[in-house]
Amino acid sequence: MESGIQKLDKGLDKDGFIKNLYSPKNIAPEFQEVVSAVVDSLPRELPGQIDGIYLYGSVPRGTAIIGRSDLDVSIVLSTAIGQREQEVFKLLSDTIPKSYPQVTKLDIDPGFLRDVLQPTEKYHWHFWIKHCCCCVWGNDLSNEFPLYKPSIEIAQALNGDLSTFLEQMSPSFQTMAGGDVAKVIGKKLVRAAYYFVAERDGSWYTDLNQCAAVAKRYYPNQSDDIELAYQYALGNLISKTEAFELYKRLSKELIRE
Repeated sequence: MESGIQKLDKGLDKDGFIKNLYSPKNIAPEFQEVVSAVVDSLPRELPGQIDGIYLYGSVPRGTAIIGRSDLDVSIVLSTAIGQREQEVFKLLSDTIPKSYPQVTKLDIDPGFLRDVLQPTEKYHWHFWIKHCCCCVWGNDLSNEFPLYKPSIEIAQALNGDLSTFLEQMSPSFQTMAGGDVAKVIGKKLVRAAYYFVAERDGSWYTDLNQCAAVAKRYYPNQSDDIELAYQYALGNLISKTEAFELYKRLSKELIRE
């Protein structure tokens, strides 16, 4: 009985599968309006093109803080993603936080249905939809995918881009405030450090504090840098320049490990 409780506490069910902590039922009343605005706008702007809309992050976990949390959306389109679609995503990302100040940012992560369903997406999109978000509109693909246990394959799929992340994010970073850039970098580092050891730890945490605590145990020589990354993720440190330096330093160590 005790070991079963321990497993549940570590983000896994009694059989060791990762629990999905995301649900429309967890969305706090103060965030319902902004969620509805996004969910209404996307099908209106892209009629007949959307297969499903999913939420991830703190809002569907029920841990979002007014004026401090982002709204994170994954969207699967039944059509290829071109310039028109990207313009819609950018317009919504620019306007929603201004109209709904309870969220600091709207992140839209799009995928093309044909690509999402590919077997090569087993540890990326399939895992993501099954365990890391919840469907709030349209076709719920999570019913088509199996349950997953923590694995290095998942870690690589989610964070195998450590060496190219800064370059990939450069266009987005140029339009963001320095403190917001530092926060993104901090979250990326903490989650990457943790995901790479989650299988060994026998856990799957979503809370950044728990992720940082576990990562420090497995990377004792990088403990101070992981704590720095955690402070950036919280918004307690805001220097973009120093966050970049930390990223270059710590990401090399994580890749090496």
